[in-house]
Order: sequence, then C-alpha cells, then structure tokens
Amino acid sequence: MKRLILLMVWLGLALSPFIAAAETRTYTEMVTVKVEGDEYTALNKARERAKDQALRSYLNDVYKDRSATLNLTGDDKYIQDLEILESSIGGMFTKELKAKIRVTINEEEIRSYLKRQGAVTGKNEERRIFVILIPGKMDSGDAPAILDNVRAEIRKNLTAAEYTVIDSEEQVNRLESLTEEADYSKLIGQLDGLGEWVVMGKVDIDITPDGSMQAYHAMLTGKAVSITSRDLMWEGNIDGLARVKASESPKSALRMAAINGGKSFAKEVLNALNTKTLTQERRGSRFEVVFPTKGNYRMEQRILKLLTDDIKGLKNVSQKNRGKGDMMVDLYYVGKITDLVDLLLPNLDKDPQLKNLNPEVEGNKVIFK
Repeated sequence: MKRLILLMVWLGLALSPFIAAAETRTYTEMVTVKVEGDEYTALNKARERAKDQALRSYLNDVYKDRSATLNLTGDDKYIQDLEILESSIGGMFTKELKAKIRVTINEEEIRSYLKRQGAVTGKNEERRIFVILIPGKMDSGDAPAILDNVRAEIRKNLTAAEYTVIDSEEQVNRLESLTEEADYSKLIGQLDGLGEWVVMGKVDIDITPDGSMQAYHAMLTGKAVSITSRDLMWEGNIDGLARVKASESPKSALRMAAINGGKSFAKEVLNALNTKTLTQERRGSRFEVVFPTKGNYRMEQRILKLLTDDIKGLKNVSQKNRGKGDMMVDLYYVGKITDLVDLLLPNLDKDPQLKNLNPEVEGNKVIFK
C-alpha cells in the first residue's frame, strides 16, 4: 500500500509541470458590430473584434505594468480556440449584430513572440507606429471585411518586424477625418510624442473583366511619415490583384486581393523604414560592448552606472549577463562604431580600474581587454 501511495505521489510530481503548461486562459467577450452587408461579413468582423478584445484582456492580466506599450493584434496564431456562443441581429434603421464569443488564448505562442521581440523588457518602445486606413471607392458590400483584411496584413507584417502597431478603432475614428482632408501636418501634430511613424492609406476596390476571368483589384494609395521630423519616409501606389473565373463567387477573390494588397503595402513600408538613414539616425545602431570583469559584481555595477547615467548619447543600455564571466552589454548609439569607442575611452580613463583597458573592434562588437 505504501508503495502504491508513493507511486501516486511521484506521478503527481512528475506530471505537475505538464499540467501547469497545459493551463489556458479563456475570455468571454460581448461584441456589437454594425451590419454593413450580409450577416456572414458582420460575424467575421465580430470574431476579429473578439480576438482583439481577448488579447487586450490577456495583456492586462498577465503584463499589467507593460500592457499599454504592447500590441499583439488578432492574429490566429495567438488564438487557440474561438466559439460563438450566441448571436443576434437587431435594430430598425441601423442593423447591429450582437455576439457572445468565447476566446481561448494560445499563451505559448504569445510568450514566444514577446520574448523574441523583447517587448516585455521595453526594447520596442521607440518603434511605435500608427496605421490609419480609410475606404475609398468601394462598391462591394464587403467593404468592412476588405479593410479588415488589408489592416490585418499590414499589422501582422509590421508586428513581425518588431514594430508596435497602434491601430485601435477609437484612434482611427478620431484621426480619419484629418486623413480624408489630407491635412497631414495637423494629423501628425496630434500624434507627436505618441510614436515614431504614421502610415496612412486609402483603399479602393475595382472589378474589371479579363476574358473569361474577372480581375479584382484592391488598390492602396499611401505614405509613411516620421512623426518627429515630419519627413516623408515612403509614398506609393499598390495594387493587390486576384483573378477568378467569372462564374465564381467574388467573396474569396475580394479577400485575396485585399490580402495581396496589404502584404505588398506592408513590404514597401517596411523596406522604406528599414533602409532610410533617418530611421537609423533617430534610433541608432545596436552594438555589443564586452568588459573583462570576470564576474566582479561591484565592477559591473560601476560600469553599468557609467553607461546609463554618466555617458550621454547611449540608448537602451542592457546587461546580458550578471556576475558570470566577462560583462556583456547591449546598447544603441547614433553613429559609427569608431565614434562609440572614442566616446567610451575618455570616460573609462576617469576610473583607475578601467583606464588601462584597450578596445578591439569586431563587426558590431567592442571588446575591452
């Protein structure tokens, strides 16, 4: 009997990590959306909104202190399961769909993304980007779904590139009128201090015959502007194109055109932001600096204070190890690596224990010996 009890206890201890890992968070969201077209389109919009709300609730629960600076978007990979519990359509003049939706979060995928992005430690705070889209010519009743598809692709691509995307419905509604009036200076003025860039786009839909096929176009006209400097980072026209047989349903073709347009738009914007020297000058380049402290904690603290408090011009200084071998530090600096060395040396010379260190440059790494 004792052996049996011991075996049960051992199994309980052995399985406890797996039970903990299997824990899931589920949120029940009440969602109301306008019915602008058919019920199917409204239900899809309700699903997307429920995902966004559930992810926001999750961030507020798990990352309370940092939730305001994090943005996940309603990407399907962050959602483990979604179930519509109830839905109904009401209203006399303006139809609305009300739905009760249960959303189960994929915590493992979220943790993996946040760890990869460095968001939880605040490294993405300087990469906040606003995305504002407005509808242009849209004869299709699926206009809201098309905009959602375009927005989802832009958001997904920018987020994957470690930009914190700000495109909440409240902010978009507040700023859309300024975008329509093309008063970009006034628009950017309202965003000053809230982010680094703003991406503005207008989406037009066009359907043209193409022999026995139909060509569906999601045409995006847009620009990306630096909020701080007001400089134009990118401006262009994108055509998301999808062809289907004339006899086929247009819904899938419109969706594919929107996805193609959103992907191409995001690719152009990303290329501009990542290659413009202004962006690099604003944020700086990432460098790694190594000091031979051999695990001397007191010396590490002194060096860290020097880098964070005493030397002006260094950004996002973070120590990669603590009290283990040589000290490795990540930082951002506006300028070339030789300029960084020239900045560090005079400050190190002020310390009797550090003044004899000599730097060696290896790529984007400075090693003091």
